[in-house]
Amino acid sequence: GQAAREQRRVGVRVPAPGGRGSGPGGLSKREYEVASLVAEGYTNSQIAERLFVSVRTVETHLSHIFTKLGVSSRVGVVSALNRGDSGRA
Repeated sequence: GQAAREQRRVGVRVPAPGGRGSGPGGLSKREYEVASLVAEGYTNSQIAERLFVSVRTVETHLSHIFTKLGVSSRVGVVSALNRGDSGRA
């Protein structure tokens, strides 16, 4: 608890205890949806259209997904989903 508070104080994103996400890496339902569409080869624009959100919203979800899975690319997202883990070694 104290370590998480200290990390938050210095600007590190730390998931809340019992976080809302139950997918790989603690992804929320919507983040998992976006990640799955990335894995299927959809572009940000196609994902936005399919989910009835803006491209900017998709980009924000992807940013959160990259952080939670510890990856830096769409390929990393696909790899993490295929492993079914958090993407961390």
